[in-house]
Amino acid sequence: MTDALDLSQVRARAVEDIRSQYPPLLTTAQVGEMMQCTVGEVRDQVHRGELLAVRWGQQFRFFRDEVLAVLSNARSDQTTNTRQPPKGSNDG
Repeated sequence: MTDALDLSQVRARAVEDIRSQYPPLLTTAQVGEMMQCTVGEVRDQVHRGELLAVRWGQQFRFFRDEVLAVLSNARSDQTTNTRQPPKGSNDG
């Protein structure tokens, strides 16, 4: 139970740090930096409906608090399994 409490404290601290570092309206590049991914991955998340964005001409803009909500709600058990099959196994 202590680990869960520690994790929630770490998340809360990270959210406050992000709030202090980023403006309320973000560019795609800023969201990529915040989420530690590429601009292309941010766009893909928008097109899949995983991340809300506002169309600003040919570009997207994001509300910081909505991005933080997506990050805060993400749990490790929701991540994609990227394990590769062991070498020598036949996958078909």
